[in-house]
Amino acid sequence: MFVAVWRRAARAAWAVSAVTLLLSLTAHSAFADEQRVKRFGVPLYAMPTGMQLDDVNEQIKVLNITSALFGLAPIDEIHWGAQFGVEGRYFINRHWVAVAGFGRIKKESKLDLIPQVGSSITVSARVLTVPRNLGVDYYFNPYTRGDFSLRPFVGGGLMDLVETQVKIGGQFVSPDTTFGNFQRPQGEGQGFYAESGVHFMFPSRYSILLNVMYRHAKASRLRNVDNGEFVYNEDGTPMEIDVSGFGLRLAAQISLFGKPPD
Repeated sequence: MFVAVWRRAARAAWAVSAVTLLLSLTAHSAFADEQRVKRFGVPLYAMPTGMQLDDVNEQIKVLNITSALFGLAPIDEIHWGAQFGVEGRYFINRHWVAVAGFGRIKKESKLDLIPQVGSSITVSARVLTVPRNLGVDYYFNPYTRGDFSLRPFVGGGLMDLVETQVKIGGQFVSPDTTFGNFQRPQGEGQGFYAESGVHFMFPSRYSILLNVMYRHAKASRLRNVDNGEFVYNEDGTPMEIDVSGFGLRLAAQISLFGKPPD
């Protein structure tokens, strides 16, 4: 499953990059006022994204071995998720755009059973992180047809991860007893991102962005929320939450204010 997701993301990255390059080579400098967005806009986006959660998936494998001793089915490893977020994009001039934003990724693999009335069995692994990005994009000259323009762009910048945590374990609950254990590693981290895509501009305050993003960021020096102790893998190495991966992002931008850039 992981290989298939990674291949699809890689193919999407190559496709959008090829379109961006082609449009940049065929773009011309002519543009009309109706194709120009305001100086400041706010995109709302959704992005399926891959994640390299090697340490988390090793913990899931160990959890599945324990669950099998009680006759329970295994839960799936986590290789992808969906990021939802918002950005602010400010045109410094016609070509350079300052970008700042944040998003949220939450993905859970879970098994819920009700063996009898009043009792339940839960086995789950959940990843939660809030990536924040700060960077710049370079916009190539527009490719214009009538009242519609395409503007390919490339860019990148810094990224950090806050509120990054994993909850993994199992629990049995009945009317007279409850037992089980959940481990809650939590930490923060830094990294970078790079993106390439196309901005679709219409004679309207709304526009569309489609781009591929590569994110390289992971949270390290994880501590258990319950006792504050550092969390380690089975082999003794420090556990990390690595959410690096490719994503394909679709965003709807609302132009808010400011004279269009010259």
